[in-house]
Amino acid sequence: MVNSTTNTSADIAMKSEKLEEVTSLKYLGTIVSMDGTSSTAEVRIRIAMVTAAMARRTQ
Repeated sequence: MVNSTTNTSADIAMKSEKLEEVTSLKYLGTIVSMDGTSSTAEVRIRIAMVTAAMARRTQ
């Protein structure tokens, strides 16, 4: 994944093996997408985490 405003690709290899290019990834607890915006999935995940935490507090 190359975070850029242009359609750019990068060939990165580790131990002579090309790494897979992805459209999004989780980094330090935040989903980073190719276009650089937060995703709807991340918002839903955070809402679910808060809901679960609040449910545990009321038990």
